[in-house]
Amino acid sequence: MSESDPPFSRRTFRRLLGAIGMFLKSPVGGRARWLLAALLLLMLCINGMNVANSFVGRYFMSAIERRDSAGFVHFAWLYIGVFAGSTFVGVMFRFTEERLGLLWRDFLTHRIAGLYMDSRIYLHMSGDGTVSNPDQRMTEDVRQLTTSTLSFVLMILNGTMTVISFSGVLWTISPRLFMIAVVYALAGSVLTIWLGRPLIRLNYRQADFEANFRASLIETHSHAREISRDGREPEVRERLMARVDGLVDNFRRVISINRNLSFFTTGYNYMIQLIPVLIVAPMFISREVEFGVIGQSAMAFATLLGAFSLVINQFQAISSYASVVTRLGEFVEAVEKYGDNRR
Repeated sequence: MSESDPPFSRRTFRRLLGAIGMFLKSPVGGRARWLLAALLLLMLCINGMNVANSFVGRYFMSAIERRDSAGFVHFAWLYIGVFAGSTFVGVMFRFTEERLGLLWRDFLTHRIAGLYMDSRIYLHMSGDGTVSNPDQRMTEDVRQLTTSTLSFVLMILNGTMTVISFSGVLWTISPRLFMIAVVYALAGSVLTIWLGRPLIRLNYRQADFEANFRASLIETHSHAREISRDGREPEVRERLMARVDGLVDNFRRVISINRNLSFFTTGYNYMIQLIPVLIVAPMFISREVEFGVIGQSAMAFATLLGAFSLVINQFQAISSYASVVTRLGEFVEAVEKYGDNRR
């Protein structure tokens, strides 16, 4: 991938959609669809629990403010019940997500490894330099593709449900606060993309640098006797040091961009805690709302911003994911090309 190459093209995106469709239509696709349906049901439960939690917290804090002992005990028990239910649903959601991710990885790894070995394709790909480090692409890249794709799809679906659930909650508290949340998240997303866009290309290159260094170490170990016999230690050492220098130099750039991105995202997240209080506290002081609304507005605002701010909070993961999809797409394309040529 050159400096000017697009890291995540439409063609790569179409390949990703094709891989998802192929998985769902495969012999294990029925089981995958059942697991996906279970995830959607659990997601609805989680959002329902979160909305209930916001109202229980509101009335709990208002009972404290009124010095209402009976109300305090009642809503404390409700709090515990909501927490217990949320814990169970959250654990089952994570368990189901991991099972679906493992099922997809199993299917995709078997398919790619089978294509790779068919017609002895590995012999043709080893020396032409078309695709580097096929071993990493079949192991690490497949693992990251399946787990990250599933994670991002679920985050998008969950974010959509959260927006629908908490927009109403926030609007009933203060329409102005809801509009501030939308504008704040939109501005933050645009700035995050602008600051962090180079990470996609750098993460793509970093994966290759890491794999090249590991491959050189394996090669050195495999040919240790020949290297010692032929007196090639200086040559091998120089090659290894060059690999390390390239790896470190690229990662230094990644760290610099992450630093700049973190300055913005950290400040962005801190302000999320303050903005709802600045808007709702004057409403409480003027007796327009009860005390518990302050806490509920803070929770609803933070939850809604979390859903709106997927790009901001996950940009570093998204940039790594884009490079993985590109690398694996290149590999599958090369494997299929060699397979077609052999027919």
